[in-house]
Amino acid sequence: MILLVIPGVALAIVSIAAFAGGLVWWLDLLANFRPQYVVGLALFGLAIVMTRFRKIGYAVLAVGALNLAVVLPLYLGSPAQASPDQPNLTVMSFNLLSSNESYSEVLEYIESVDPDLVLLHEASRPWEVAVESSDLDYDEVIRPRSDNLIFGTLVLVRGLDIEAVSYGFDLSSPRAVQLTYTPHGWDSPISVLGTHPVAPTDRERAGLRDAQLEFAGEWAADQSGAFFVVGDFNATPWSAPFRQLMGAAELNNSQSGFGLQPTFSTESFTLLRVPIDHLVHSPALEVTDRQLGPSLASDHFPLIVTLQPTP
Repeated sequence: MILLVIPGVALAIVSIAAFAGGLVWWLDLLANFRPQYVVGLALFGLAIVMTRFRKIGYAVLAVGALNLAVVLPLYLGSPAQASPDQPNLTVMSFNLLSSNESYSEVLEYIESVDPDLVLLHEASRPWEVAVESSDLDYDEVIRPRSDNLIFGTLVLVRGLDIEAVSYGFDLSSPRAVQLTYTPHGWDSPISVLGTHPVAPTDRERAGLRDAQLEFAGEWAADQSGAFFVVGDFNATPWSAPFRQLMGAAELNNSQSGFGLQPTFSTESFTLLRVPIDHLVHSPALEVTDRQLGPSLASDHFPLIVTLQPTP
């Protein structure tokens, strides 16, 4: 039975240590797996309770309940009721994967979903050519990357008075693009920050990712009215920089009420996937629908969110 106790206690310790992710970068990586901790600790805890180490089993279950308390808010609440009197805005954010060459498949999917705003992350020059030569119906196609970079975020948008500002997409830049425009049918303009922080695969890159999400938080804190931040954050809702972003301004997570909806990695077993693609928004907006699309040869699922003004 000790073979159950040792891994159960070790998993409980790891999940508690992950709360210190704001202090140590690799602990923050461990914080991304809260749902997996819930399942693992529940299984170990229940099994240990059936042995003579009952008290340890209850302790493991208690730590599992702590992790559940962190995950559960994503399931609380319900989507806003779509109002026929309010205009809608459907946003699609999709990390294409740098090696993806399924141009026609992705473009056909965009045409079928018909989102009003599309952000394609890790888009290279061939993707820009494919989009610009397609029959997709958008008022503007915006390429925020500079010529010296291979990849950036490609933006397709419908609206009036569109203004775009790129903050740069090299490793040390904010890796973000700002849009200010009035969507068709809307009475007032909205502001959007599309962002794609780097993946925190080592200490240096984790620091860059944190700084890039901090920039997004500062941007949000300077906004008013209807605005949102959207993209591949390379962080889950339980990650320290994500929580700091949410605390930097009055923001709502579009994921609330829709559950986990893990977007990465499409190549992983379902239970091992994590939600790192997000849309967080101001109280002036509410979410009427949120769903994931097919993988389309990427390691991410597309995120599709429908927003409307808060009555």
